[in-house]
Amino acid sequence: MAIPIDLSRLRTAEAKAADAQRDLIPAEVSVMQAMIVVGEDKWAEAMAIAEDASYPWAMRAALRGATMLVRESETMDTLAFLLGFSPEDTDRLFIEAAKVTL
Repeated sequence: MAIPIDLSRLRTAEAKAADAQRDLIPAEVSVMQAMIVVGEDKWAEAMAIAEDASYPWAMRAALRGATMLVRESETMDTLAFLLGFSPEDTDRLFIEAAKVTL
């Protein structure tokens, strides 16, 4: 008698490699670390856009008050949009920012 195998739980080598790569991305960095990596001009440009009254007040307040950036947060998604970053760019930002010592 054959034992059924649940194929839905099998994972490809590519999926495992992608998970391993994501595990290397820091979950949090400080705003200061990110600012240093992004650079003064691009950061100032993004913050000027964030101050636009057409953006929701809570989003603007979250960006102004943040001291830490969490990779999987809505605040970070908004900041990445303001910076013009793709998800891959955002991953690289977190990897590089984590290397900055203050």
